[in-house]
Amino acid sequence: MQFKVTSAYYDEASKYLLYTATGERDGAKYTVSSRVKCLKPPNTPERLHMVVLLALTDQFKRPSPSGKRG
Repeated sequence: MQFKVTSAYYDEASKYLLYTATGERDGAKYTVSSRVKCLKPPNTPERLHMVVLLALTDQFKRPSPSGKRG
């Protein structure tokens, strides 16, 4: 999976990272906007990338509405 975080905002009060990422997986292009709860603030670009990677991996593991896995 290749992706780029196009925007990200960490809300200190709620401890949520709101992000938008675009990329390609299995030949299909995607754009995802979502939020994820963080235990620690993602202070560095590397941490931000890892948080989004884990969130995207989790999202792509879920079955689609048709019941197929991607």
